[in-house]
Amino acid sequence: MNNVLNRRRLAAGVVAILAIGFVALSGCTMVGDKLTGVALSRGNPAGCIQECNGSFKEKFKEEQRTHLENVENCMELSSSDKDACLTTERARHSSAMQSLTEQKNDCITGCHHQGRGSAG
Repeated sequence: MNNVLNRRRLAAGVVAILAIGFVALSGCTMVGDKLTGVALSRGNPAGCIQECNGSFKEKFKEEQRTHLENVENCMELSSSDKDACLTTERARHSSAMQSLTEQKNDCITGCHHQGRGSAG
């Protein structure tokens, strides 16, 4: 009789802990809304797009500063090293700009899908 009572108490305790855990976790998100650097403005695609554009503008300015600094550093090298350095920097800068553009486009695409369900 005592074993049955202990099992019931244990089962009730487990159910209570699971219920409390479910309630506590149901309001949490595993990943923050700003994972991509832009907060999701549910139901406000125009505001979301503005955030995407603002983020792109900041990152663009930062990349331009980095590019100019790298070019200046290349210009201080000897002639043979300077040409190779500038070629490498042009390729790096072009790749960085392409990546920034893709990030911006992905961000804007995400704005257009806000509030919609996903079946996959």
